[in-house]
Amino acid sequence: MQKKRAVALQQEWGGKPCDHPAFAKEYDLGARTGSFICTQCGKTFTFREKAEIVAARPAEDTVE
Repeated sequence: MQKKRAVALQQEWGGKPCDHPAFAKEYDLGARTGSFICTQCGKTFTFREKAEIVAARPAEDTVE
């Protein structure tokens, strides 16, 4: 996701709480920045922050 689109998402979201359900790689002027963007609220996260959020989520029940 382009950084410009993330800024627009942040403005649309308006600072409401977000559980950050999905992430996209961040690009600025076509180049990968190494960060990740929440596809719902537009907040930018480092790789480590993203990993911590994903790790803190409860494990989904698997049906076997």
